[in-house]
Amino acid sequence: MKKNILYSVIIGFLIILYSCDVIEGDYMTAGTTNPVDTASVVKKVLIEDFTGHRCPNCPSAAAELDALENAYGDRVIGIAIHPHSNFSIPNPLSSSQYTYDFRTLDGDNIDDMFDMTSVGLPVGMINRIGFNTNHQLSKEEWGEKVQEELEKDPIFRININSNVSNGIGNITLEVESLTNLNSSYNIVLCLTENNIIQWQKNIDIDNEEYNHKHVLRKILNTTFGESIGDSFNSGDTWDKNYTVNISELENQNENYSLNTSFMGNGNCTGWIEEDMEVIAYIYNNSNYEIVQAEKTSLIN
Repeated sequence: MKKNILYSVIIGFLIILYSCDVIEGDYMTAGTTNPVDTASVVKKVLIEDFTGHRCPNCPSAAAELDALENAYGDRVIGIAIHPHSNFSIPNPLSSSQYTYDFRTLDGDNIDDMFDMTSVGLPVGMINRIGFNTNHQLSKEEWGEKVQEELEKDPIFRININSNVSNGIGNITLEVESLTNLNSSYNIVLCLTENNIIQWQKNIDIDNEEYNHKHVLRKILNTTFGESIGDSFNSGDTWDKNYTVNISELENQNENYSLNTSFMGNGNCTGWIEEDMEVIAYIYNNSNYEIVQAEKTSLIN
């Protein structure tokens, strides 16, 4: 009888030991064998608002984004992308208005991939659902799609820790799988900025003190991010640390404006760290659908 009990203890120990092996997939490491408590993890939705400072109807889309944020709180996360369209072209620096260049390499790459400006601005994507036939959504469609997405269960948790001071520091990402998955996923890490006071066309008014929010400044790990793996068990984790130098990132945008963007003038710096946010999102590589997003302030 005692021998049977001893054998049972040994077998149980070996089962626990082998359950902690590292699974296949980039950076993912196995978590506990206990079920993950998802009660404190909520599904969040990313709205990508494609806009332009010369677009007369774009402020109404920005207002819709504000309304959805007010309605759902931090469960809705916005990014304003100023792609390479006529609505985004800046004037020469000698002009007295519309001289700021909001365009970025990453924003242009996203626009090229999802073909957003071809249908006219404003237009948006909600978690990039419906690609590639039904993803270009008018602002009137955003609310319904947001609600549909928020009703889905989260499959990942994202934690962001930003330790940036005087333009230099680190951002740490930690991802946890909340369920077993057998699909390939990428993570994208962005910097955005609020409260950029610049010119904006609003119907027939030229507003020189318009508050531009959620403006995409830079994606830190390439436009379409990096792999977190393609096989997950509940509780598996992935983490990575990123070094941030705001001046270098500003210089990269300035070079893009001056040397690549059509009629770029290099007037795209002056970033204010206290108004910046860090946004991370995870998407499925098979259909580009964003399955979870998170944000925090750059300065905490």
